[in-house]
Amino acid sequence: MKTKILLIALTILVVSCSQEVETENIDVKTQTVKVVHPELKSFTSTLRIIGNAKANKEVGLHAMESGVIRRIKKDIGDKVNKGDVLAVLENPELSRQLIIHKAEMEVTQSSYLRLKSVYDKTPELTTITDFENVEATYKIAKAKYESTIKRDRLLTIKAPFSGLITQRNIEIGDLVKNSLNSSSPIPLFQIMDMDIIRLIIDLPETEADNISVGMNAVISFSELAGKEFNVKVSRMANMIDNTSKTMEVQIDIPNENHVIKAGMYAEVNLQLQSDGEKLSLPNESIIAVKSEFFVYKVTDGVVQKILIKKGLSNNQFFEINSDKIISSDNIIVEGKALVTDGMSVNISE
Repeated sequence: MKTKILLIALTILVVSCSQEVETENIDVKTQTVKVVHPELKSFTSTLRIIGNAKANKEVGLHAMESGVIRRIKKDIGDKVNKGDVLAVLENPELSRQLIIHKAEMEVTQSSYLRLKSVYDKTPELTTITDFENVEATYKIAKAKYESTIKRDRLLTIKAPFSGLITQRNIEIGDLVKNSLNSSSPIPLFQIMDMDIIRLIIDLPETEADNISVGMNAVISFSELAGKEFNVKVSRMANMIDNTSKTMEVQIDIPNENHVIKAGMYAEVNLQLQSDGEKLSLPNESIIAVKSEFFVYKVTDGVVQKILIKKGLSNNQFFEINSDKIISSDNIIVEGKALVTDGMSVNISE
């Protein structure tokens, strides 16, 4: 009897110990995380990004008629004004056509004017059909001559705008082909307008909503120590490139003395101002996955992974753009790496 009572007591003791061990295991598995509540804040943020300097206007000049280079009047590094002659080509075949077409036009013009005088004074001496035929012949000859003149003028290469010659790819005596009929034409000259530099910025998709045309920007170049340019955002593409997930932003910089060279890299500082007070969280709470941002919210002891849109940010806080987050929510700031979506946790503030 005593032995039976002893066995029952031992069984109760083992069951009690097992329950305590099980309870301890449950406590170990329940993770404790630190949370904060979103707060309304208004603050400024500085966006620093790299831009690439390009000429405001840049063009490669091609030959629109075939010919041989006879004169080169401008060279690399020369400043030119709109309409300045850069080079002259010679095309003997075109020159012969010009002489022939001019003669044809003059002959048909003479016949037309003579018949027109007769028809105006004594229309009974000729028919309207004869007059119209002569008139048509004259107009065709005139059109051919004028077309040949225009082709001949294309042998003179002129600057389309004022700028700087940055390339010359021809020498006297070179045979140049009509670029319109060539599959891989090479430009005779390259001209850049350097009076204004167009700074190109590839803005990350996450910052696209924080930038607007007219926003102030401070530009500096490592090659131009101690020199800053205070300008404004000039234009935005307003579309995201699917490959790079960036949006092109352009800033025009006056460059009267041409101290900024095309191809230079610049540091761009954009001062961003929040639009009134918005819900904000410490930077420690955000989770970045590629170009998306998340936070962990705890509701009734259960973790939820919430996709948000990130607004402005500084060294401490960032703005939340999400209708799924309110000021009373518990957002995890410590222990994010130890939890997953749907996990039960304990919280501390």
